[in-house]
Amino acid sequence: MEKNIRSKGNYTQAGYHTLHEDEMPELNASQMHQAADPSDIEYMKHFLRKEEVGRYHWFESLGFTLQNAGAGVLRCIHLVDHEAAVLSLSIVRQTIEFAGGRLEVAPYTVIRPMADEVEEGLEGKEGEEQVVGMEVA
Repeated sequence: MEKNIRSKGNYTQAGYHTLHEDEMPELNASQMHQAADPSDIEYMKHFLRKEEVGRYHWFESLGFTLQNAGAGVLRCIHLVDHEAAVLSLSIVRQTIEFAGGRLEVAPYTVIRPMADEVEEGLEGKEGEEQVVGMEVA
């Protein structure tokens, strides 16, 4: 899957690129089945509650951040520029609809270019020990 297909790895004069509804892929039967997972629908129902308004969640393994905007709306406020992240967001959009809500993208979605060093950092370098946490003096 390709990365930086929307941003080309660059920021615009305005500071960011966004994602429009018509740029999201249609789902096939397998992806629709994935979107209909009962535990995922329950999670989105909980996230859509009025008590969750204003809260956001970074779905790190999927590559985006959603925020509860109230009135049954979840907004994608951040998206990593990678095809897999856009596809994952499309699947989650359907899950949100199954949960009785709706997803908003543009103009709220900020697409962040996927930097090579970020991708390499996630994979780790062979032979190097990865240190996790804060250095304390």
